[in-house]
Amino acid sequence: MIQPDVWIERWGESGGVTPFAREQVNAASYDVRLGDHWICPTRDPEEQRAPRFKLFPREVVLATTLEYVRIPRQVACDLKLKSTFGRLWINHSLAGWCDPGFEGNITLELQNLGPEPFVLEAGRRIAQLIFMRMEAEPRIAYGEPGSSSHYQGQRGTTRARTL
Repeated sequence: MIQPDVWIERWGESGGVTPFAREQVNAASYDVRLGDHWICPTRDPEEQRAPRFKLFPREVVLATTLEYVRIPRQVACDLKLKSTFGRLWINHSLAGWCDPGFEGNITLELQNLGPEPFVLEAGRRIAQLIFMRMEAEPRIAYGEPGSSSHYQGQRGTTRARTL
């Protein structure tokens, strides 16, 4: 079952997301914003910590959410790019799932499918989290001993840690 705005507000106010902003709560999702750290294999590292980042056609960049999230043990979370970005030819279809128990900034994989450069700006709402309550809690949640968690507690944009 997808969680409604009332649940999302309680989750946010109880420390589920830092920083929490009530104006980012939607009827069935919570908007997350871009942070100011980018990783692009074709760019100078000095360009990768800035409030703005120009994403060229066919280029892919790792970015991060400004928000640090704590997904409850009995909830799974799907991250979807805001539709406006899709209509501007920005894609985020590579990953977007937060397992129950995940905690950290969310790393985004963004690609420019359009014909023109696109400027990404820190602080801009980029995606939304949709929360789904599970029928039962998992035996082992993300980040717990025995899980195959690689990104628990990540801060900022995070490169792949394993294959």
